[in-house]
Amino acid sequence: MSAVHAVTFPHHVEVEPGQGGFISVAITNTADVIDAYSVQVFGLDPTWVEVSPERVSLFPGDTANIDVRVHLPLDYPASQRTITINVVSDDDPTAFNLSNVQLVVAPSAETSIALDPTMVTGSRVATFGIVITNTGNAVASARPFAIDPEDLAEFTFDPPTVIVPPGRDQVVRVTAKGGRAWFGQIRARTFTFGVESDTAGSAAGLTESVTVETIGTFLQRPRIGRWLISLLGLLTAAVVFAAVLSRTFDRVVEQASVTDELIDAALESGEAGGAVVPSNPATVTGTLTSATSTQGLAGMQAELFVSDDTTTPVASAVTDDAGSFSLSSLGEGRYKLKLSGAGLAALWYPAAPTPDDAQEIEVALGQELTLDPVAVGGLPVEVTGKIDADNPLDLAGVTITLVAAGETDPEADALVATVDVAPDGSFTLPDIPSPGSYQLLVEKPGFATERRDVTLGPGQSLDDLELALRPGNGIISGSISESNGSALGGVAISATDGTTTVETVSLTDGAEGTFRVRDLPTPGQYTVTISKPGYLTETRSVALTEGQEIGNLTARLVPATGSISGRSTVSGVPEQGLTVTLTGADLVRRTAVVSQGLAAGSYGFVGLPAPGTYTLTFTGPDVIPQVRVVDLDPFRGTTDIGGIDVSLSPESTTVQGIVNAVGGGPATQATVTLSDGATTRTFLTADDPAGRFQFSNVKPGAYTLTASQIGTDPVVVLVNVTATSATPNLNLQLGAQASLSGRVDGFDPAAQSVTLRLFDPAQFPNGVAVATVETDAGGNYTFTSLEAQKVFVVAVYASATAADPLDSVSIETEPSIDKPVPPFTVTLP
Repeated sequence: MSAVHAVTFPHHVEVEPGQGGFISVAITNTADVIDAYSVQVFGLDPTWVEVSPERVSLFPGDTANIDVRVHLPLDYPASQRTITINVVSDDDPTAFNLSNVQLVVAPSAETSIALDPTMVTGSRVATFGIVITNTGNAVASARPFAIDPEDLAEFTFDPPTVIVPPGRDQVVRVTAKGGRAWFGQIRARTFTFGVESDTAGSAAGLTESVTVETIGTFLQRPRIGRWLISLLGLLTAAVVFAAVLSRTFDRVVEQASVTDELIDAALESGEAGGAVVPSNPATVTGTLTSATSTQGLAGMQAELFVSDDTTTPVASAVTDDAGSFSLSSLGEGRYKLKLSGAGLAALWYPAAPTPDDAQEIEVALGQELTLDPVAVGGLPVEVTGKIDADNPLDLAGVTITLVAAGETDPEADALVATVDVAPDGSFTLPDIPSPGSYQLLVEKPGFATERRDVTLGPGQSLDDLELALRPGNGIISGSISESNGSALGGVAISATDGTTTVETVSLTDGAEGTFRVRDLPTPGQYTVTISKPGYLTETRSVALTEGQEIGNLTARLVPATGSISGRSTVSGVPEQGLTVTLTGADLVRRTAVVSQGLAAGSYGFVGLPAPGTYTLTFTGPDVIPQVRVVDLDPFRGTTDIGGIDVSLSPESTTVQGIVNAVGGGPATQATVTLSDGATTRTFLTADDPAGRFQFSNVKPGAYTLTASQIGTDPVVVLVNVTATSATPNLNLQLGAQASLSGRVDGFDPAAQSVTLRLFDPAQFPNGVAVATVETDAGGNYTFTSLEAQKVFVVAVYASATAADPLDSVSIETEPSIDKPVPPFTVTLP
């Protein structure tokens, strides 16, 4: 028998969120020695529970009270749950007492609203949004409404009712229309918007209603605004004024005559060069570009003259950054255009040196005339310089070529000028258009081609260019292959010494992968760059002596892409819905894991830039995500990495076990509950296999597992569920069921038996008995498997058919205890 007896009061506690509830625990020391006791509360966060005093010390037979105060947070959801009060002994770990208390968390109706927008300007219809926020602890059913004090507007709500979970928002769209005036100013109309919300509690089906309101404004325009009335007034005034003027001018015309010369003079205002701008003027636009490039010339001047007077311009403009100009406010007539600017030779449109040779531009009223682009050659300048050679005899046959920038083919139309170098190495390129960008080429067979970029400003000559002539008899050759040794064609090879750059491509046919870079000036120090898309670029430093040829340059290009592959399963088994997300190297890719067939569980990513570091995230429904980091490093030979295998763990697991009765046998039809404080699940132990229970799909967390049977003290176990490890089989041992035992005296039990019946007090003596037993040969009897802490009536009868009891007694059962019934002494008829 337990050395402690505890009674909790009340068994049913209602708690308001944010407020406290009290439970009193009466503890009696039933041991023969002094002992100390403390109280534990299972099923609640320990920070929500306050026990006072924390510990009591009792003499044998003494009783003391410990108060338990429960304080729940404001956001705790409305619910009804069972908590367990455990009284434990300090001296005897086997001495404890468990009792259950029903904790009812009342619903808290806290609803607020906001209007977005609070003010709307419109004509007939205005749309508002009511943002409903549930700050309570229970689900709220909200019904929006609106009130127009003038009772003119009609309101439509979408949706008409919303369900708002605790801590969440919902938006209702409200459309107000109607009540629009015909005339007047914008009218401010004030509406009252509100929400009536019902919050249903979990206890007794209680429902609490809350109404909240706010104000919105509709600035409504009239059908006919003041501006339209004003316009009609102005039009009326204009008509009256026009009628008055008409009658007045009729009288003037009758008294005066207008000559043809006067009319002609008045019409001349729309002619070319007229001092008065016509009502529908013309516009002339155009573009100036450099003759040596397609770029526009900025800051140039465009002047427009009347054809028969080229001394005074009637319009002028300056070109913008794109070389465009615009001449506006022009009358009808014939014009000539002059283009000029700093460093440019003036010309007349389109390319005449004098106005007499210029093309006439005919302009009509209202026309927007766009001229053809004009290429302005600019003032001719000279480009001079000198070639330096180690041997003066090498200067013979050297050619200087000037081409437009970006063009290196002398046979192309971009050729500007060419000249042979003088015996002393000097050269002069006359009449070079400026401004312009060019490329100067120094060429001679057997020597490297020297290239120099030349930029000329408007009218700017370029003097004293110094160029070197170097023998171009250096050669670098070799072969390119892949990292696996196979020949690789189409590889770009570039050799540069900082001044001269020569490029080539490795062969794709014949001697695939081989290359030969020719005409390299020697001596020289060259940087050779070897590149191809999809491979890592390599650079080599090569020194060439006079006339040297290097023919053994080899390179193996490492692929600059890689792959990652592996398998993803759930506890080693392929499942549907698994995905792998790859991030890194500015990439985000996602692929599904194969769920069926021979490749079930596999995944792969190819064409990944390398080197690179990638993060793989493995996810799926109801599983715990996992992350792997993979490095692709071509220099270490880790570009294609496989075997990145991940076994995901289910996000939920199973809690299972067996409930045993007194004597070690399984307890069938025992009640097992699993609770995390918010949700409680119940299971009846099975008949086959006997005593077994199982809760599946249990999320990770801390749970209280309680097993009970009629007439027994509940057995409580704390279970910590983790997704990464399975919960072991639990073995719960119940105590004995409550029972009543007694003896009947006053007759010979060996010769006959008497009948005892067990009644609910409300059914005694004429109702249906809960149980019936007969005395044994010693006059003893027992009622088993009884409900604990319940009052019964035990009655003795002369026989199984007797209707009137010989004697009876009331007695209360105790959990897991065979409680003795006071003996009966009867006299049989």
